[in-house]
Amino acid sequence: ENFLPNLGLYSVGLSLAGLVGGVVPLLFSFFRKHLPVFLSFSAGVMLGTTLIHLVPEAIELIGKEASFWMLIGFLFLYAFERFVTVHICEALECEVHTLGIAAVVGISAHALTDGIALGSGLLVSGLGVVIFVTIFFHKLPEAFALTSILLHEARGRGRILFFNLFLIAMVPIGGALVYWLVGPGNSRMTGAALAFSAGTFLHIAISDLLPEIHKFSDRKYSLFASFFLGLILMFLLGKIMHPGESL
Repeated sequence: ENFLPNLGLYSVGLSLAGLVGGVVPLLFSFFRKHLPVFLSFSAGVMLGTTLIHLVPEAIELIGKEASFWMLIGFLFLYAFERFVTVHICEALECEVHTLGIAAVVGISAHALTDGIALGSGLLVSGLGVVIFVTIFFHKLPEAFALTSILLHEARGRGRILFFNLFLIAMVPIGGALVYWLVGPGNSRMTGAALAFSAGTFLHIAISDLLPEIHKFSDRKYSLFASFFLGLILMFLLGKIMHPGESL
Protein backbone atom coordinates (compact mmCIF):
# COMPACT_ATOMS: atom_id res chain seq x y z
CA GLU A 1 0.00 0.00 0.00
CA ASN A 2 3.02 2.31 0.45
CA PHE A 3 4.44 1.53 -2.97
CA LEU A 4 3.36 4.69 -4.80
CA PRO A 5 4.12 7.14 -1.92
CA ASN A 6 7.59 5.57 -1.51
CA LEU A 7 8.16 5.63 -5.26
CA GLY A 8 7.28 9.33 -5.28
CA LEU A 9 9.52 10.08 -2.31
CA TYR A 10 12.51 8.20 -3.72
CA SER A 11 11.94 9.76 -7.15
CA VAL A 12 12.21 13.23 -5.60
CA GLY A 13 15.53 12.25 -4.00
CA LEU A 14 16.84 10.85 -7.28
CA SER A 15 15.67 13.98 -9.09
CA LEU A 16 17.86 16.05 -6.79
CA ALA A 17 20.82 13.77 -7.53
CA GLY A 18 20.16 14.07 -11.26
CA LEU A 19 19.82 17.84 -11.12
CA VAL A 20 23.03 18.23 -9.10
CA GLY A 21 24.92 15.93 -11.45
CA GLY A 22 23.48 17.68 -14.50
CA VAL A 23 24.02 21.24 -13.31
CA VAL A 24 27.56 20.91 -11.89
CA PRO A 25 29.27 20.70 -15.31
CA LEU A 26 27.37 23.81 -16.38
CA LEU A 27 28.80 25.79 -13.47
CA PHE A 28 32.12 24.19 -12.48
CA SER A 29 34.11 22.65 -15.32
CA PHE A 30 37.00 21.61 -13.02
CA PHE A 31 34.78 18.96 -11.38
CA ARG A 32 35.13 16.94 -14.56
CA LYS A 33 38.56 15.67 -13.54
CA HIS A 34 37.04 13.96 -10.48
CA LEU A 35 34.47 12.01 -12.49
CA PRO A 36 36.55 8.77 -12.54
CA VAL A 37 36.47 8.62 -8.72
CA PHE A 38 32.67 8.94 -8.70
CA LEU A 39 32.40 6.32 -11.44
CA SER A 40 34.61 3.91 -9.50
CA PHE A 41 32.58 4.37 -6.34
CA SER A 42 29.37 3.92 -8.33
CA ALA A 43 30.72 0.67 -9.83
CA GLY A 44 31.40 -0.69 -6.35
CA VAL A 45 27.91 0.30 -5.18
CA MET A 46 26.23 -1.32 -8.19
CA LEU A 47 28.27 -4.52 -7.99
CA GLY A 48 27.66 -4.76 -4.25
CA THR A 49 23.92 -4.23 -4.68
CA THR A 50 23.78 -6.88 -7.40
CA LEU A 51 25.66 -9.65 -5.59
CA ILE A 52 24.81 -8.87 -1.96
CA HIS A 53 21.16 -7.85 -2.28
CA LEU A 54 19.41 -8.44 -5.61
CA VAL A 55 20.69 -11.87 -6.60
CA PRO A 56 20.12 -13.57 -3.19
CA GLU A 57 16.62 -12.05 -2.93
CA ALA A 58 15.72 -13.17 -6.47
CA ILE A 59 17.00 -16.71 -5.82
CA GLU A 60 14.97 -16.86 -2.61
CA LEU A 61 11.82 -15.92 -4.55
CA ILE A 62 12.20 -17.96 -7.76
CA GLY A 63 15.20 -20.27 -7.30
CA LYS A 64 17.32 -21.20 -10.30
CA GLU A 65 15.00 -19.29 -12.63
CA ALA A 66 16.69 -16.13 -11.34
CA SER A 67 19.78 -16.86 -13.46
CA PHE A 68 17.66 -16.83 -16.63
CA TRP A 69 16.10 -13.43 -15.89
CA MET A 70 19.46 -12.03 -14.84
CA LEU A 71 20.88 -13.06 -18.20
CA ILE A 72 17.90 -11.45 -19.97
CA GLY A 73 18.58 -8.18 -18.13
CA PHE A 74 22.26 -8.29 -18.98
CA LEU A 75 21.60 -9.04 -22.67
CA PHE A 76 18.93 -6.33 -22.87
CA LEU A 77 21.41 -3.58 -22.05
CA TYR A 78 24.16 -5.27 -24.05
CA ALA A 79 22.02 -5.34 -27.21
CA PHE A 80 20.73 -1.82 -26.60
CA GLU A 81 24.23 -0.38 -26.28
CA ARG A 82 25.46 -2.24 -29.34
CA PHE A 83 22.75 -0.73 -31.53
CA VAL A 84 21.88 2.58 -29.85
CA THR A 85 25.27 2.82 -28.17
CA VAL A 86 26.20 5.33 -25.66
CA HIS A 87 28.28 4.51 -22.64
CA ILE A 88 27.99 6.61 -19.53
CA CYS A 89 31.69 7.33 -19.57
CA GLU A 90 32.08 8.58 -23.14
CA ALA A 91 31.86 12.07 -21.66
CA LEU A 92 35.38 11.69 -20.25
CA GLU A 93 37.17 11.94 -23.60
CA CYS A 94 34.38 12.66 -26.04
CA GLU A 95 35.69 13.12 -29.59
CA VAL A 96 32.45 12.42 -31.46
CA HIS A 97 30.17 15.32 -32.30
CA THR A 98 27.02 13.34 -33.07
CA LEU A 99 26.46 11.70 -29.71
CA GLY A 100 23.80 14.07 -28.34
CA ILE A 101 20.55 12.30 -29.16
CA ALA A 102 22.14 8.85 -28.81
CA ALA A 103 23.37 9.89 -25.37
CA VAL A 104 19.89 10.99 -24.32
CA VAL A 105 18.29 7.76 -25.58
CA GLY A 106 21.00 5.45 -24.27
CA ILE A 107 21.33 6.96 -20.81
CA SER A 108 17.55 7.26 -20.53
CA ALA A 109 17.32 3.51 -21.20
CA HIS A 110 19.70 2.99 -18.28
CA ALA A 111 17.49 5.26 -16.17
CA LEU A 112 14.38 3.28 -17.15
CA THR A 113 16.03 0.06 -15.96
CA ASP A 114 16.98 1.89 -12.75
CA GLY A 115 13.28 2.65 -12.29
CA ILE A 116 12.41 -1.00 -12.88
CA ALA A 117 14.98 -1.95 -10.24
CA LEU A 118 13.55 0.58 -7.78
CA GLY A 119 10.01 -0.60 -8.39
CA SER A 120 11.07 -4.21 -7.94
CA GLY A 121 12.85 -3.37 -4.70
CA LEU A 122 9.81 -1.61 -3.32
CA LEU A 123 7.88 -4.86 -3.63
CA VAL A 124 10.29 -6.50 -1.15
CA SER A 125 10.50 -5.31 2.44
CA GLY A 126 13.71 -3.40 3.16
CA LEU A 127 15.10 -3.60 -0.38
CA GLY A 128 13.72 -0.33 -1.74
CA VAL A 129 16.09 1.85 0.28
CA VAL A 130 19.10 -0.24 -0.80
CA ILE A 131 18.27 0.23 -4.48
CA PHE A 132 17.53 3.91 -3.89
CA VAL A 133 21.02 4.43 -2.46
CA THR A 134 22.53 2.54 -5.41
CA ILE A 135 20.68 4.59 -8.03
CA PHE A 136 21.38 7.83 -6.14
CA PHE A 137 25.14 7.39 -6.36
CA HIS A 138 24.88 6.17 -9.95
CA LYS A 139 22.61 9.04 -11.03
CA LEU A 140 25.15 11.73 -10.15
CA PRO A 141 27.87 10.63 -12.63
CA GLU A 142 25.23 9.57 -15.17
CA ALA A 143 23.67 13.04 -15.31
CA PHE A 144 27.17 14.56 -15.16
CA ALA A 145 28.19 12.54 -18.20
CA LEU A 146 25.08 13.45 -20.18
CA THR A 147 25.58 17.16 -19.55
CA SER A 148 29.27 16.90 -20.45
CA ILE A 149 28.43 15.24 -23.79
CA LEU A 150 25.81 17.86 -24.62
CA LEU A 151 28.16 20.69 -23.64
CA HIS A 152 30.78 19.18 -25.92
CA GLU A 153 28.25 19.43 -28.74
CA ALA A 154 27.57 23.09 -27.88
CA ARG A 155 23.95 22.49 -26.91
CA GLY A 156 22.16 25.34 -25.16
CA ARG A 157 21.70 25.28 -21.39
CA GLY A 158 17.92 25.22 -21.69
CA ARG A 159 18.02 22.13 -23.88
CA ILE A 160 20.56 20.45 -21.59
CA LEU A 161 18.29 20.99 -18.58
CA PHE A 162 15.32 19.65 -20.56
CA PHE A 163 17.22 16.49 -21.47
CA ASN A 164 18.25 16.00 -17.82
CA LEU A 165 14.64 16.36 -16.71
CA PHE A 166 13.70 13.77 -19.32
CA LEU A 167 16.37 11.48 -17.86
CA ILE A 168 15.02 12.01 -14.33
CA ALA A 169 11.46 11.18 -15.43
CA MET A 170 12.51 7.72 -16.60
CA VAL A 171 12.97 6.45 -13.03
CA PRO A 172 9.39 6.92 -11.78
CA ILE A 173 8.11 5.70 -15.16
CA GLY A 174 10.10 2.47 -14.76
CA GLY A 175 8.88 2.06 -11.19
CA ALA A 176 5.25 2.63 -12.22
CA LEU A 177 5.62 0.00 -14.97
CA VAL A 178 6.64 -2.55 -12.37
CA TYR A 179 3.66 -1.63 -10.18
CA TRP A 180 1.18 -2.00 -13.05
CA LEU A 181 2.70 -5.09 -14.66
CA VAL A 182 3.86 -7.00 -11.58
CA GLY A 183 1.93 -5.64 -8.61
CA PRO A 184 2.28 -6.48 -4.92
CA GLY A 185 1.97 -10.11 -3.86
CA ASN A 186 3.22 -11.66 -7.10
CA SER A 187 6.39 -13.29 -5.79
CA ARG A 188 7.34 -14.98 -9.07
CA MET A 189 7.14 -11.78 -11.12
CA THR A 190 8.86 -9.83 -8.35
CA GLY A 191 11.74 -12.32 -8.36
CA ALA A 192 11.99 -12.11 -12.15
CA ALA A 193 12.03 -8.29 -12.02
CA LEU A 194 14.72 -8.31 -9.33
CA ALA A 195 16.86 -10.75 -11.33
CA PHE A 196 16.37 -8.69 -14.51
CA SER A 197 17.46 -5.59 -12.60
CA ALA A 198 20.49 -7.46 -11.25
CA GLY A 199 21.50 -8.24 -14.84
CA THR A 200 21.24 -4.60 -15.89
CA PHE A 201 23.21 -3.43 -12.84
CA LEU A 202 25.89 -6.04 -13.52
CA HIS A 203 26.18 -4.89 -17.13
CA ILE A 204 26.53 -1.22 -16.17
CA ALA A 205 29.18 -2.06 -13.56
CA ILE A 206 31.39 -4.41 -15.58
CA SER A 207 30.80 -3.16 -19.13
CA ASP A 208 30.36 0.61 -18.77
CA LEU A 209 32.10 1.65 -15.58
CA LEU A 210 35.02 -0.65 -14.77
CA PRO A 211 36.60 -0.71 -18.27
CA GLU A 212 36.68 3.08 -18.28
CA ILE A 213 38.16 3.23 -14.80
CA HIS A 214 41.01 0.89 -15.85
CA LYS A 215 42.23 3.56 -18.28
CA PHE A 216 43.36 5.78 -15.40
CA SER A 217 46.41 3.83 -14.28
CA ASP A 218 47.88 6.92 -12.63
CA ARG A 219 45.01 6.92 -10.13
CA LYS A 220 44.84 3.19 -9.47
CA TYR A 221 45.05 3.46 -5.67
CA SER A 222 42.39 6.15 -5.25
CA LEU A 223 40.10 4.45 -7.77
CA PHE A 224 40.47 1.06 -6.11
CA ALA A 225 39.80 2.65 -2.72
CA SER A 226 36.63 4.35 -3.97
CA PHE A 227 35.47 1.11 -5.64
CA PHE A 228 36.08 -0.87 -2.44
CA LEU A 229 34.32 1.84 -0.41
CA GLY A 230 31.23 1.36 -2.60
CA LEU A 231 31.26 -2.39 -1.91
CA ILE A 232 31.69 -1.84 1.84
CA LEU A 233 28.82 0.65 1.87
CA MET A 234 26.41 -1.89 0.38
CA PHE A 235 27.64 -4.61 2.75
CA LEU A 236 27.06 -2.36 5.77
CA LEU A 237 23.70 -1.22 4.45
CA GLY A 238 22.66 -4.86 4.25
CA LYS A 239 23.72 -5.37 7.86
CA ILE A 240 21.72 -2.32 8.95
CA MET A 241 18.59 -3.27 7.01
CA HIS A 242 18.74 -6.97 7.96
CA PRO A 243 20.72 -7.18 11.25
CA GLY A 244 19.80 -10.82 11.88
CA GLU A 245 20.98 -12.15 8.52
CA SER A 246 24.50 -13.29 7.63
CA LEU A 247 25.96 -11.83 4.44
